Amino acid sequence: MNRWTGLLGAAAVVAATTLPGLAAQAATPTPTPRPTPKPSTSKPVFRYTPPDIEGDRRKAQAAAESYLNDVAAKLGQTGLWVDPDVKKLSSTETAELDRLAKAAVAPLRIAVIPAEKIDTAPASISSYTRLAWEGEEIADQLYDRVGVEGVYAVLVDARSESAGRGFHAVQRADHGPTYHVGDGVDDAVDCCAPDYEEMLTRFIERAQEVDKPLYIDVAPYAGGVAGVAALWWGGTALGARRARRKDEEKHLEVSRPVLNEEIIALSQQVSSLPTPADPQQSKLSKDVLDTVEKARHRLDEAKGDADIEAVASLLGSARYGLACLDALRAGKPIPEPTPPCFFDPRHGPSTTSTNWTPEGGRERGIQVCDACAARVAANEQPDMRMVTVRNQPQPYWTLAEELASYIDGYWSQGDGRRWYFPDEDARRAGDAMRARWRARRPGARFSRWSGDVGTSLGNWSSSSGDGGGGGWSSGTSRRRSYSSRTRSSGGGSSRRSSRRSGGSRGF
Repeated sequence: MNRWTGLLGAAAVVAATTLPGLAAQAATPTPTPRPTPKPSTSKPVFRYTPPDIEGDRRKAQAAAESYLNDVAAKLGQTGLWVDPDVKKLSSTETAELDRLAKAAVAPLRIAVIPAEKIDTAPASISSYTRLAWEGEEIADQLYDRVGVEGVYAVLVDARSESAGRGFHAVQRADHGPTYHVGDGVDDAVDCCAPDYEEMLTRFIERAQEVDKPLYIDVAPYAGGVAGVAALWWGGTALGARRARRKDEEKHLEVSRPVLNEEIIALSQQVSSLPTPADPQQSKLSKDVLDTVEKARHRLDEAKGDADIEAVASLLGSARYGLACLDALRAGKPIPEPTPPCFFDPRHGPSTTSTNWTPEGGRERGIQVCDACAARVAANEQPDMRMVTVRNQPQPYWTLAEELASYIDGYWSQGDGRRWYFPDEDARRAGDAMRARWRARRPGARFSRWSGDVGTSLGNWSSSSGDGGGGGWSSGTSRRRSYSSRTRSSGGGSSRRSSRRSGGSRGF
């Protein structure tokens, strides 16, 4: 009994101590467990600000112009100035070159500057060089700032040509002698680059030599050359005239009998006409007779093709006068002038057009008289003008060279114009004859000779260039030369004097 009583008492004590805590725990709410945070998958955002390349370039350009203003201030007097950052010239060499420049006959102003002082390439592009000015313009910019006429040279120091290394010079002057500035640049680079001291010495020597006009050097020989040229010109012209006169004499041998025959026949035709009572017809008959007489006198004095053409033209005018006279007698209006009948100019002015195919030729359109048109329409042989040469009669148009002036005279309209002659072979032969005469003249021969020389030199230059060397160009590369008229922002000249000479070379 006592045992159970003790156990119950112990249980009561335990309950008394634990139940209040459990009750308090039950009254307090249980906190919600926090979820475990997941790792973030988003990338960090970086803000990129691109460089202001154009702004940097403007700043570099302004710095280059300011630097060149300082260089110009150092060259108020003739001489040489070397930037302290250029290490390839010692102080002794600089002093000697300055003395030579001051003692030169030409007013020389020479500057040796580092390329980075006038480099406007953005700093972000470290391997790229862009000078503020190129070629002769660098020297011109220096002239703009100094503002005094003379020779200006700028030697740009760099590690290589691609980095801006080069030699640039120009002479600006409105009056006075011209110096060998361009030759001086070439000589300096070709002989001595990249030795600055030797280059500048050679340039100073060459750039003070006066470039004399060519006529001064060739004056002693000009008289002899002119005499030889005059003899050649006169001899060639005389030979051309003799050759043409010989050709025209042959033409006259063929044309004179033909024209003389036509004059006699036409004179007889006019003389047989009845005396008209109408004053207009009477005057027209007299004009026709006078024209035939003029043709007779001109043929008697004929010496060449010009006389043959004039006689044929007069005979054509006389035949047109007869056609007008026939129209007046018939009470018809005076006809318009037309070319002669193609088959025979003696038939008078043409009255109609027809197509005709010569033997062995192609069809062509021709203007003929009524009688010849009727024969062609009837497939009969037209009445052709035949001319006998070497005992062989043949149509006159086949003798295109011998009778070229005969054809030109008949197909002349009298005002410098000509009607179209329908035979193409005859036209081509006449043109070839006249081209041969022109080719014999001294001017034409000289043009051909100069053209042949130019072609030969061009072919030689091309073949030399294709071979990988030689030709006209030098093996040393040349930088582009500029002659911009843009004014700088510095002081000095407001107007550039005339460019006398200059040169620009990279090395």
